[in-house]
Amino acid sequence: MNKLNAEERKARDNERFSQRVDERRVKGEDVVAYALANKKAFKFLTKSEKHSLKERQAVLLEEAKIKAQEAMKLRDEQELEKVEAAFPEEEDTTNSHS
Repeated sequence: MNKLNAEERKARDNERFSQRVDERRVKGEDVVAYALANKKAFKFLTKSEKHSLKERQAVLLEEAKIKAQEAMKLRDEQELEKVEAAFPEEEDTTNSHS
């Protein structure tokens, strides 16, 4: 078998991705989801599919930001609880010093 040069490999791979995207489209599958999972498929999407992909990416990014913020808030709350547990509240000392 001949070794392919870089240009030939790229052409072969592009053809394969093009076929995979077309097959999924014909089957009625979600080609945008496929492109989200496999970045190389992006260039074989239609203009409207690319637009849909960008919208979904924005939603996923926003969801990831929200999850990160919630995780950080939870960590902060847990850290505060640890600190509060390490320093138990002292009883009212205003009367004991009189």
